[in-house]
Amino acid sequence: MLVAAGGWLAYATHSVASAVPGHVYKYTGANGKQAYMTFSATSDAVVISSSKQTALSADQSTSGFNKAYQEQTEDQGTWTYKGQGSHLTVVVVRDGKSSQWQYDWVTVLGSKLYSPHFTYQIADARSGISKKATNFERIDEC
Repeated sequence: MLVAAGGWLAYATHSVASAVPGHVYKYTGANGKQAYMTFSATSDAVVISSSKQTALSADQSTSGFNKAYQEQTEDQGTWTYKGQGSHLTVVVVRDGKSSQWQYDWVTVLGSKLYSPHFTYQIADARSGISKKATNFERIDEC
């Protein structure tokens, strides 16, 4: 029983790379604010929007994703992501300067991702660690 629980925990904390690509998640940040993230299934691009409809539309087709991503790039910069092990990193490059957020010890529980804390580095500003939990809930069709 203990071995099975340990195996499940190892899987749940190291499966971000397979849980994220090609899906849409509602992100609830440490401050309670929400955003929608559409992760590309074929590249490291991610569409981040305050609009659920924009996020879901970007998930419908490659052309829909590319259109939303291009519009986002013009307004916000270039967003990318990387899921590896128990970490999910999101980076934006704007005006040649990058900012990044790394969600640590991400646990995958069905359609939800949970991170107990994250590190951040904001271009020309500050860096640090937030010890507040963040949650991602998958909202696209299975």
